[in-house]
Amino acid sequence: MYSVTGSPIFKAERYSDIRSLVSDAATKHAALDAFIFRRKPNLSEEHRSFAQFGDDVKFLGTYIANSDYVGSNLAVVGENSYEWLVCYAAVLGSSCVGVPLDRALPEGELVALLERSASKILFYHPKHHEMIMSIANKAESKEYNIAVEHYVCMTKEWITDSATFPDDDNRFVDLYDLIKKGKDLFEQGNTKYFDIEINPDDVKIILFTSGTTSMSKGVLLTHKNICSNVYSITSTLYTQPGERCFSILPLHHTFENTCDFYLLSQGVCICQSDGLRYIVKNFNEWHCDVCVSVPLLFENIYDKLQDGIAASGKQKLIDVMVPVTKFLRKCGLDLRRAVFSDILKKLGGNLRMVVIGGAGIDKKYIETFNNFGIDFFMGYGLTETSPVISVTSSECNVYGSVGRPMEGITVAINNESNKYGAIGEILTKSKCVMKGYYKNEEATKEAIDVDGWFHTGDMGFIDKKGCIHVTGRVKSMIVLTNGKKAFPEEIESMIADVKGVSEVFVWGDSNERGVVDICAKILIDRKAIGKEIASKGIPSDNEVSVYLSDKLREINHKMPSYKIVRNFVFSEEEMIKTTTLKIKRQKEQERIEGILAQYSKSMKDLNATNIDAIHITSET
Repeated sequence: MYSVTGSPIFKAERYSDIRSLVSDAATKHAALDAFIFRRKPNLSEEHRSFAQFGDDVKFLGTYIANSDYVGSNLAVVGENSYEWLVCYAAVLGSSCVGVPLDRALPEGELVALLERSASKILFYHPKHHEMIMSIANKAESKEYNIAVEHYVCMTKEWITDSATFPDDDNRFVDLYDLIKKGKDLFEQGNTKYFDIEINPDDVKIILFTSGTTSMSKGVLLTHKNICSNVYSITSTLYTQPGERCFSILPLHHTFENTCDFYLLSQGVCICQSDGLRYIVKNFNEWHCDVCVSVPLLFENIYDKLQDGIAASGKQKLIDVMVPVTKFLRKCGLDLRRAVFSDILKKLGGNLRMVVIGGAGIDKKYIETFNNFGIDFFMGYGLTETSPVISVTSSECNVYGSVGRPMEGITVAINNESNKYGAIGEILTKSKCVMKGYYKNEEATKEAIDVDGWFHTGDMGFIDKKGCIHVTGRVKSMIVLTNGKKAFPEEIESMIADVKGVSEVFVWGDSNERGVVDICAKILIDRKAIGKEIASKGIPSDNEVSVYLSDKLREINHKMPSYKIVRNFVFSEEEMIKTTTLKIKRQKEQERIEGILAQYSKSMKDLNATNIDAIHITSET
């Protein structure tokens, strides 16, 4: 079993718990902006300093510390907001158990997780008010069996005009009323918030993974888990006080959550996005230095930049200057940001570092952004590892890899070979690894073996530089009839490189002879394909079919025969995704199989056709 352990690049400070991290940041960076945000995209931006954030957390924590809920499970749900992080940090700082919930959950699934977690308080965003009112009414009538005693609206003044806040219902409270009560207590000399002991090894977070509420696992994390991961990130990536980070990932997701605590510990201001439609606008007005995101965001930004370059007629000049700047860098002179300043200005001018996580990204994107002077790093991790295991860095940025393990984290490949390059399941061991799964000892034993190794469920290898390469998921691996194995992620990345292809889903489909064929569903950009084939108008389904068939034929020629895509369909309907924009493989496959069954078709019958149009074809 080949293994490698990470080492630090930069000096970092260790924290024992979230409370001390937040308090220290509030003191060290008191006057700096900690947050910039808007209540609505058309309103003026608001700023909150580190001192204000520290006070709000401290006062809310003081209220909780003097309540009957110390040590209880307290849930947080809603859109990304300043108040979301105030609530969550105060819950953890008062030694309660934080239960961050997916903001996109429908009412029934949210209730199911409230039941499973036995949460006593639910902090919620005003956009969730109508749903929370419905839940509260049904709980009162005993239709729902939940333990929630208080519903705390993060800012009741921002509840939509169509709903009203039930001031006569003592179960409903406004967050800022609680903060004021806590402030009064604190100013009277009450220090319970800081007096409560936090054991860094105790479980203080239940984080439910994506999936149906009955199937999702509750990951049990500790203060030590999160703070250890913050330390490892700080030892690997460089940021400095006063810089700004563009924030767009949902806060209940541990990648954004842990990274936000890292950013706050470093004095970095978190600029909360107004939404997907306002990304370029936000970049240009806030001049962010750093961004933590998922691949899809920067794949879209890349496409827009390429369109702009093509329209400007400067592609040939860029093609000349990229190798020139690469040569100059080898000579110790880095002129990338000066040479490509016009391109960088489209992203606010200051963006210098992007960290991608959640899924793989083609190396062409990494290389292109690096060529323009943006350090584009690829991270890897899971909720169960708090989450970051490894990341490429200024010291080692091997395109196509997810970097070396971070400081204090060991990664091994579950393979009999003791040499680099051998493929097997990726294992990891560190202080960042979860305690286990909520009320699920069997799943915990499957995930963490007797030697303390966490089994990630990902397949991969470690190269001679100590960088990890992820080849696919164990569960998504396609086992073919001849016993050979194929990873859909590898095939998807090749098809996704085709112009006009927005997204790809690959799976194994059993044909009428019982043989497993590799199949693909391709999400298309019809206009982009039209440009590629020089169509005078919007290309027809037949033209799209011919174009994609030709491209698939080229890709198949590059692969071993057992990996070739036998059948494909294309679509303009979005795939089923998680809130972090990853395709839900099982759900997407079930949807395709459901369509095939409904119309008594096979993938062979539909090969190279528009699956969206099947009902029209069937009716005629």
